[in-house]
Amino acid sequence: MKRFSIILFLLCPLLVSGCVEREILDDLYIETGKAYDYVSETEIRGTALFPIYSADKSIQNGTLSAEASSTREVLEKLERRSQQPLVRGSLDVVIIGEKLAKKGIIDVGDSLQRDASVGARLYLTVAEGDAGELIKGNYGQRGNGTYLSNLIHHNITRRELPETNLHLFLFDYFQDGQTPYLPMIKQLSEESVEISGMALFENDKMVKKIPAKDLFFFKIMVDKLAEGNHVIKLGKKKGRTEKSVEASVTSLSARHKIIVKHKSDPVEVTIKIKIKGIVREYTGKKLTSQKVVKVEKTMKQEIEENCLRMLKEFQELGIDPIGIGQNQKHGIRGFDIKEWDESIYPRVKFKVEADVQILEAGTVE
Repeated sequence: MKRFSIILFLLCPLLVSGCVEREILDDLYIETGKAYDYVSETEIRGTALFPIYSADKSIQNGTLSAEASSTREVLEKLERRSQQPLVRGSLDVVIIGEKLAKKGIIDVGDSLQRDASVGARLYLTVAEGDAGELIKGNYGQRGNGTYLSNLIHHNITRRELPETNLHLFLFDYFQDGQTPYLPMIKQLSEESVEISGMALFENDKMVKKIPAKDLFFFKIMVDKLAEGNHVIKLGKKKGRTEKSVEASVTSLSARHKIIVKHKSDPVEVTIKIKIKGIVREYTGKKLTSQKVVKVEKTMKQEIEENCLRMLKEFQELGIDPIGIGQNQKHGIRGFDIKEWDESIYPRVKFKVEADVQILEAGTVE
């Protein structure tokens, strides 16, 4: 009897597994990317991207498009037009057209978060122009979805793009005192795209774009910088042809701290930034210790001026991507976020203090 029970116990998993419906990958369209664009006040266009594997092991980019009044209806229409089932479990990136982003994107975000097959860490991004046209390009050898996902990931971990994904966007959207933001991408050609800036939102509507040249200053105010690069211009080089003297500071690491003085009128907000780096390239004749000090001072001034300019621009628009209000809400008991947004934040006096340290400068050290 005991032996019979053991045999029955071992056979149970086999019997259960036989009830599971099997799916063959070659018989599915596995979505790796999705694009949504504005069509009219009542319709949006959705474009599904999926890889098609050829016999020679090359990957082609398959797409399907449909127009409807909601993302759920778009999905239903795409299914009716597809010769194979569409599966969203491997979705890496969702691109929102700029026009739709300015109208509002929370319906897209809400649809994605309610789908259990979609990971919260997928990249949500805004396209300059038409998202559907961008996603139909031909980028890299591993399919457009993987290429665009890797492009964003690389720029977050090794460049000036702040960390962002679907989960972080929705978290910022639903909490008080924090303006959500998303990366922007631009199609340069049929085979090339680039990170072109950062889209800032008021609620779920895009209200401002931070250009690529300001991404470095934005990142050091909202995120930790673990590895970066920045070029400092130090004036003109004397000679027959005047060329600017530049120093390339690499291996940058930065942290920031927000300090708010509530007792002053108006309230004072100081952003303290501590940044360290190494001079890898210098276009002048000789990089002396005095010139290293000049690099530090020039970089300090550049950071303080540009960050202060951006903070005032955010204040004028009534947005807070730095999360100063959110920082105070969680740090001060009884903090009135409504009073902060309506009467205090519009009058805040900003100050930026940068501490720049050049740790190495080649043979100088």
